[in-house]
Amino acid sequence: MDNDKKKKILIVNNNLDLGGVQRSLINLLKAVESDYDITLFLFSNTGEYKDRIPKKIKVIEAKAPLNLLGISQQESKSKGLTMYLLRALLSVYAKVFNNHLPIGFLVSTHPSLKSYDFAVSFLHNMEGHMLYGGCNDFVLRRVKAKNKVTFLHCDFSRCGANTKYTRKMMNSFNKIAAVSEGCKESFLEAMPSLKNRTKCVYNCHDFEEYRTKSEESPFIYDENYVNVLTVARLDAGKGILRGIKVFEKLLQEGFKTKWHIVGDGVLWKTVKDLISELKLDDSIALYGNQSNPYKYMKNADLLLLPSFHEAAPMVFMEAKSVGLPVLTTETISAREMIADGKEGYVCENSEMGIYEKIMFVLSNPLEIEKCKRYLKEQKYSNDMAVEQFHKLLN
Repeated sequence: MDNDKKKKILIVNNNLDLGGVQRSLINLLKAVESDYDITLFLFSNTGEYKDRIPKKIKVIEAKAPLNLLGISQQESKSKGLTMYLLRALLSVYAKVFNNHLPIGFLVSTHPSLKSYDFAVSFLHNMEGHMLYGGCNDFVLRRVKAKNKVTFLHCDFSRCGANTKYTRKMMNSFNKIAAVSEGCKESFLEAMPSLKNRTKCVYNCHDFEEYRTKSEESPFIYDENYVNVLTVARLDAGKGILRGIKVFEKLLQEGFKTKWHIVGDGVLWKTVKDLISELKLDDSIALYGNQSNPYKYMKNADLLLLPSFHEAAPMVFMEAKSVGLPVLTTETISAREMIADGKEGYVCENSEMGIYEKIMFVLSNPLEIEKCKRYLKEQKYSNDMAVEQFHKLLN
């Protein structure tokens, strides 16, 4: 089909740094690049996934100063002293008051984009005091399109997004795409009047890449232990600190297990210090960010996500597709994404709940093998996610 007969779609995101939203975006573009005339608008065309943009996708990078919303304060040094100082000033304002005015100002500086059938904000707004987000603002204020869509990659009612300002913004979109039924339900708790506008569109995955990379120099674990893996940012919401307390108790009780943590974040030093303080350095290993986390999944026994809250973690499907069972706390999409007792386990969202479920798995080693056999029999695909996206644009 010729481009002039295809729907013209503009998709807006902040950057292509390592992250679940960015990974989901690249996977979606790969899956639908031939079906639409797609332009990708990035605040900053930077990040590890930059080179993975499909060739058929046109890319526009924001002009200064809007591109400050796609980079960190450190990265803004490359934009010159004026941009560095501007970003610092706006960040201070956001910390003292909120990010509404700084984001609104940066968005207002950019020329409008016109003549699209659909304009899609792929990154939901984060309320609070960080100079972050702005995709919703840009689509609503600076894009001329017949239809405007926003994606929800969060637990809207519980992650701090449910504010008067954000609700007003969400009400301005023609459609809202939640990445799981759980995310959809959480949003509709806050905004039941938007039920008819809110659809579910699952994350897309590159299953072939997961399997291929899991075979590239897979990490070798000590087989005398049950090796538990976590791949996550080290921040407060991921529950890593309570996970350390759980492992301390398990080790004190004589269970032969080791915890391997892939990821980085604001709590790196806090996590490292707690591990040392509890003398767990031989049992809990930190690997930092890894370009290929899948090589750690290949030979692990269990993926653990001890989060306080989650939306629809990409890592669930990544692990399942390479045959690694998942143990997750009960979050809004956990039971939707993990078949309990088959693909892994869903436990009570508490330190005791995590402890009891890991203890159950460690005490019943055949459970892990049962789940691994089940996972090997499954065939995961993007068919449903792509169909949902097509319906969203009809």
